[in-house]
Amino acid sequence: MNKPNNVRVKDIVEGYKGIMDLDLTHVQEGLKKQMADQHMKDIDDYKTEQSKLSPRLRYENTIERIRKLHQIDEEKQKKRAEIQTETQIKRNELYNSCQNCITYNIHD
Repeated sequence: MNKPNNVRVKDIVEGYKGIMDLDLTHVQEGLKKQMADQHMKDIDDYKTEQSKLSPRLRYENTIERIRKLHQIDEEKQKKRAEIQTETQIKRNELYNSCQNCITYNIHD
């Protein structure tokens, strides 16, 4: 959750899985409690609806599963890039050391 520096934590009501956080920053003080209560009711309704779905159609088995796959793929891509960078550095060092040897042999 990225929030601006001027937003107080109590002005943000956390969401749940498929429900986004509720930002009450610019809401009148009198309405904040009512809106927060409605947000919590919406979350409870969401949980009830999810429990009625077959497991293969639930949020955690669709969207969250895909997010996890993307996260795993991203980590593997970073690892491959690190390995590729290390390999390229070793090649460059080897090439440069060979160039130095050739240069010294020519001038000797």
